[in-house]
Amino acid sequence: MKNAKRKDFMVEIGRSMNRFLSILFIVALGVAFFAGIRSTRPDMELSADAYYDETNLMDIRIVGTLGLTEDDVEAVRQLPETEYAEGAYTTDVLCEGADREKTVRIFSMSRSINQFTLLEGRMPERAGECMMDRGKAYQGQFALGDTVKVYSGTDDALSDTLKYDTFTIVGIGMSSRYLSLERGTTTIGNGSLDTFMAVTPDNFSMEVFTDIYVQTKEGKAFLSYSDEYQDYMDRVTKEIEDTLSEPRSAVRYREVTDEANRKLNDARRELTEKTAETDRKLDDAARQIADAQKKIDEGKTDILKGRADLEKGKNDLENAKNDLEDGKRTLAEKEQELEDAKVTLAEKEQELEDGKVTLAEKEQELEDARKEVADKEQELEDARRKFDEELPGARMELDDGWLDYEIGLEEYEEGKEELEEQQETLKEGWKEYRKNAPEVERNLKKALNGLLSMGIPLDITPSEIGRIQVEDFLIDAYAPYLEMIPGGEGALLVEGVHTIQASYQELTYGDTAVKEGKKELAKAKRELAKGKKKLDQGEMKLKNARRKLDEGEEQLADARQKIIDGEQKVTDAKQDIADGEGKIADAHRDIADGEVKIADAHRDIADGEAKIPKAEKDIAKGEADIEEAQKKLDDGEADLAEAKVKYEDSRQEAEEKIADAGKKIDDAQKDIDDIKEPEWYVLDRNAIQTYVEFGSDAERIGAIGKVFPFIFFLVAALVSLTTMTRMVEEQRLQIGTLKALGYGKWSIASKYIGYALAATLAGSILGAAAGEKLLPYVIMTAYFILYENLPVMLTPFNLYYAFLASGLALACTVLATVFSSYKELLSSPASLMRPVPPKQGKRVLLEYVTPLWKRLKFIQKATVRNLFRYKKRCLMTIFGTGGCMALLLVGFGLNDSISTLGEKQYNDIWTYDVLVQTDNEADEAEQKALRSFVSQGDVDAWLRVEETILDVSAGDVTKEAYLFVPEDLEEVDRFVHLRSRESREAYVLDDDHVLITEKMAGLLNVKEGDTIYLKEDEGVLYPVVVGGITENYLHHYVYMTPALYEKVYGKAPEYNTMFLDIKDLNEETQNRLGTELLSFDSVMMVTFIGTMRGQISDMLDSLNVVIWVLIISAGLLAFVVLYNLNNININERQRELATMKVLGFYNPELAAYVYRENIMLTILGSMVGIVMGYFLHRYVMTTVEVDMLMFGRQIRPISYAYSVLMTYAFSAFVNLVMYYKLKGIDMVESLKSVE
Repeated sequence: MKNAKRKDFMVEIGRSMNRFLSILFIVALGVAFFAGIRSTRPDMELSADAYYDETNLMDIRIVGTLGLTEDDVEAVRQLPETEYAEGAYTTDVLCEGADREKTVRIFSMSRSINQFTLLEGRMPERAGECMMDRGKAYQGQFALGDTVKVYSGTDDALSDTLKYDTFTIVGIGMSSRYLSLERGTTTIGNGSLDTFMAVTPDNFSMEVFTDIYVQTKEGKAFLSYSDEYQDYMDRVTKEIEDTLSEPRSAVRYREVTDEANRKLNDARRELTEKTAETDRKLDDAARQIADAQKKIDEGKTDILKGRADLEKGKNDLENAKNDLEDGKRTLAEKEQELEDAKVTLAEKEQELEDGKVTLAEKEQELEDARKEVADKEQELEDARRKFDEELPGARMELDDGWLDYEIGLEEYEEGKEELEEQQETLKEGWKEYRKNAPEVERNLKKALNGLLSMGIPLDITPSEIGRIQVEDFLIDAYAPYLEMIPGGEGALLVEGVHTIQASYQELTYGDTAVKEGKKELAKAKRELAKGKKKLDQGEMKLKNARRKLDEGEEQLADARQKIIDGEQKVTDAKQDIADGEGKIADAHRDIADGEVKIADAHRDIADGEAKIPKAEKDIAKGEADIEEAQKKLDDGEADLAEAKVKYEDSRQEAEEKIADAGKKIDDAQKDIDDIKEPEWYVLDRNAIQTYVEFGSDAERIGAIGKVFPFIFFLVAALVSLTTMTRMVEEQRLQIGTLKALGYGKWSIASKYIGYALAATLAGSILGAAAGEKLLPYVIMTAYFILYENLPVMLTPFNLYYAFLASGLALACTVLATVFSSYKELLSSPASLMRPVPPKQGKRVLLEYVTPLWKRLKFIQKATVRNLFRYKKRCLMTIFGTGGCMALLLVGFGLNDSISTLGEKQYNDIWTYDVLVQTDNEADEAEQKALRSFVSQGDVDAWLRVEETILDVSAGDVTKEAYLFVPEDLEEVDRFVHLRSRESREAYVLDDDHVLITEKMAGLLNVKEGDTIYLKEDEGVLYPVVVGGITENYLHHYVYMTPALYEKVYGKAPEYNTMFLDIKDLNEETQNRLGTELLSFDSVMMVTFIGTMRGQISDMLDSLNVVIWVLIISAGLLAFVVLYNLNNININERQRELATMKVLGFYNPELAAYVYRENIMLTILGSMVGIVMGYFLHRYVMTTVEVDMLMFGRQIRPISYAYSVLMTYAFSAFVNLVMYYKLKGIDMVESLKSVE
C-alpha cells in the first residue's frame, strides 16, 4: 500500500508539474528575495570589516590642538584596552597635476596600524619616496618612477612640515580609510581633497605628532558596524577622554608655553646683543667717517697752504725778476747819478757860499716864530680841557654799540650756518621724494584703473586718472575702495600716498622757511651794516676830535719843532756849512766808492739772471704736486660721500631690522599669551567619511530588507496557499474514494502535505542558495562601483535568514494544505465522491443599471456574471495582481523618492552655491576683508548665518538639529526656500515663532502651535513655539530670526557661516574661488553645493541597482502569480470551457472569453494595486529612512504608468501562455471527468 501511495504521489507530481513548478518558483522567488535582501547588509558589513581587519584600520584616532608627543603615545599605550598605539604625521599640500592643481594629503607610514594596500611597485623605504593613491585623481596623472613636486598651500613654509619638496613614486596603492571615490575636504586649495600619498616618517620635519592611532584589544572581536563594536568604542573613547585628555593637555600646554617663552627670551637676548653690536659698528663707522672727514679737511688746508706757498714763490720769483730789472735800471740810474753827483758837487760848492748868506736871514725868522708859538700853546690848552670832559661818555656809548654789533654778527653767522644745513637737508629730501613719488603715482593709477575694471563706481574717469599728480590727489575720497584690494596692498598704497603727500608738504614748507630765513639773514646783514656804519661814524667823530687835538698838538709841535728846527737849521746851517765843506771832500771820496759799487752791481745782476730758471722749474713741480694732491682729495671726498650714504643706509636698515625684530618679539609674546589650553579630540571610525557612508548605505539596504522582502514574501505565500487549497478542492473525488477504501485522514492528507512540502523545500533550497549568493553579489557589485577601494566581497551562506525564510514558506504552504485537507476530510465519502454543485447565478449590481446592462452583449454579460460568481477566485486574482502591482509601484516609487532627493534638496530648497564656515574669533579687520571680498567679483549675493548644533526636545524625545539664524531676513528666500511640502505655502520668519523641518516634526510628534525646547551645551532648556513645518530632506533645522534669538538667549547671534550665490559657477571659477576664500585667515572651510550634490547623487545612484532588483523581482512575482491564478482558473472551469467548445466556440473565441475576465480582473487589480502601492510606498519610505534623512513622499505619474503597463504586459504574456492550455482542452475527457 505504501508503494502504491508513493507511486501515486510521484504520478501526481508528474501530472501536475505546472502546479508543482509554480509553487516551487514562487517559493523560490519569495525565499530568494527575502533571504538575499536581508543578507546583503551583513555581507556588506562583513566585507568591509574583513578589509579593515586586514589593513589594521585604527579603532581610535586622537588629535591634539597643539600636537602630540611621544609621552602622549606612551600614556595611551599604558591604557588597559590599548593593543597598539602609534604616533603619526599628516599634512596637506599642493602639487601640479596634468589638468589643474591638486590637493594632496601626505600620511606617514605606521608600523602596524592603518596599513596601505600595495597594487603596483613597492612601498617607500627611504626619504624622498612615496606611494601614490590609485584613486580618480591619480588616473592618467602619475606613473611609477615619476617625481611629484609639492608646495605649501598656506602662508607657512613647506619646510615647517616636510624636509623634502620632491618625491619619487615607487608604488601605487590604496587605503581602507578611503573606500569610495571621494577623499574628503581640506583647508587649502579649493577646499576639496584630491588624492593622498604615503611616505616614511623621516620625511616630516615636525617636532610633534599630528595624530595618535590606537587599535584596541577587543576591537577585532566585534563586527565593525555592530552595536557591540560601537558600544565598546564609546567606552574606550570615554576612558581616554576621562583619564588622559585633560592631564596630557595640561602637560602639553606647559611644554609649548615654556618652550615658546624660552625661545622668546633667547630672541630678546639676541636682539639686545645684536642691537649693541650694531651700535658699536655704527659708532665705529661714524668715527671712521669723522676721521676721514678730518683728513680731508687737513688735506684741503695743506693744499690751500701749498697753493699759497706756490703763489708766494711765484710772487717772489716775479719780484726777483722785477728786482733784477729794477737793479739794472737802478744801476743805470746810479751811473747817471754818479755823473750827476759830479755835476752837483760843483753846484754844492756854489750853494755853500750862498748858504752862508742865507744863514743870517734865518736867524731873524726864528725869533719871529718863537712869539707865534707862545700864542698857539694857550689855544691848544683850552681845547684839550674840553675834549677830556666829553671823552668818557662818548667812549662808553661807542663801546656798547660795538658789543651789540659783535653779538648781532655772531647770531648772523650762526643763522647763516643753520640755513645752509637746512638747505642741504632739503636737497637730500627732494632727491628722495623725486625717487619715490613716481612709483607711488604709478601704483595709484594702476589700482584706480583696476577698481574701475572691476565695476566699482568711482567719481573719476580713466583720463582723469592719467592726469593725477600724487602730491595733490585727494586720496581719502578713494581710500575705502582701495582698501578693498586683497592682501592689504590697497591699504599699503593709501599709506604710501599719505607719506608722499606729507613729504611734499614738509619739503615745500622747508623751501619756504629757507627763503624766509634768507630774507631774515639779508635783513639782519643790512641792519648790521647800518649799525657798523653808525659805529664807524662815531669812531670817526671821536677820531676827528682827537685828530684835531692831535693836529693842534702836531701844529704846535711843528711850530715848536720849526723853532727847534729853525734853531737847529741855523745850527745845522752853520754845521752844514762846516759839513758841506767836509761833504764836498766826502763827495769826492763817494764818487770814487760809487764807481767801485757799480762794478759790484754788474756782477750781482749776472748771478740773479742765472738763478731764475731753477726757480721756475721748482714752481712747475709744485703745481703738479698740488694737482695730484687735489685729485686724491676729490677721490677721498667721493669715497667719503659714498661712505656716508652707506652709513645712513646701514643705520636705517639696522633700525628697521631692530624695529621689525622687536615687533616680531611683541607679536610672538602676544601669540604666546593667546595660546589656549589644548584639547584632545578622541575620534573613532565614525570620523572617517567613507566608513560612515558605507555603513549608512549598508543600513539603507538593511532598512529596505526589513519591509520590502516581507511584503514580497507575503504575496508569494498567499498565492502558494491558494494553489494548494485549490489542489485539495480539485481532488475531492479521489479523497472520497480513498476514504471509502478505509484510508485514514493522515494517510490521505500526507499526500498533499508531502506535495506542498516537496515543492516548498525545493523552492526554499533553490531560493536560499540563489538569493543569498546572487542578490548580495549584484547589489554589492553595484555599490562597489562607488566603493572602488574595497577589494573584498564576501557572500557567506547566512543560515539564519535561509531557515527563517524557508520556515515561513513551509508554514504558509503546509499549514494551508493541512487546513484544506482537514476541511475536506470532515465530509463523508459519499459527499466527497459527488462533484460540488455549481454555484447559482445571481444578479449582479450592474444588472440594476438597466440602460447599461441592455447594451451589453451576451458574452459580456456572461463575463460580468462569472467575475462575481467566483468571488474567492476574483478577490484572489484582484489582490494577487494588486499586490504585485503594489510591489512594482513601490520599486518605482523608491527610485522616485531617492533619486530626486538631491535635486529637491540642492535645487529647490537650498539654492545657494557655496557654504563658507568662518572663525568667530577672527578680528573685525579679517571679517571685514572677507565681507569686502564677497561683495565683489564672482559673488552675486551673500548671506551671513549663525549655524550651530543643539538638542531639540518635545516630551520624552530629543533630537539633534542645526539652529539657523540669518542676518538679513529679506535675503533668506534667495538662499533657502522655506515652504510646506504638502500645501507649497511659503513661510516667512517672524519674531515670535520658529520654523522646524518636517522630519524632525514627525520624530518629535509636534505640529504648528506646539512648544519645543532648545538645549545647548550648558544644559539650559529654552522654550519656543513652532510657527510652521517646512520641507527639508537632509538633516534637521530650526529657523529663527535674530530678534527671537536675542529674546531667547539674551545675546546677539554670532554669525559663523556664509552662503554665497555665484554669478557663473564652473570648474575654473570653483577652483579659483575656493583658493581665494581659503586664503583668508577668518575662513575655516569652503564647501561647494555642487560637490555635495555630486556626493549625494553618487550615493543614491548606487541604490538604483537595488531598486531595479526590486522591480525585476516584483515583475517576476507578478508573472508567476498571474500564471498560477490563471492556471487555477482554467483547471477549475475545465468542464465549462469544454462545454463551450462542444457548443461550437473556436479556440480564439474561447480564449477571448477567458481573456475578458483576466483583463477585467487585471484592470481591477491594478486599481487596487495603485491604492495599495501608494500607502505601501509611504510605509516603506518612513521605515527605511534614517533619523537625519527624509526621502520624498511622492510617486511620479510616469511611475504609475510604468507599473500599470508592466502589469498589463505580464498579464498579456500569461494570457498568451494560457492560450495553448485552452487549446489543449480535450472536450470528451473534460466532460467525463465527473464520472
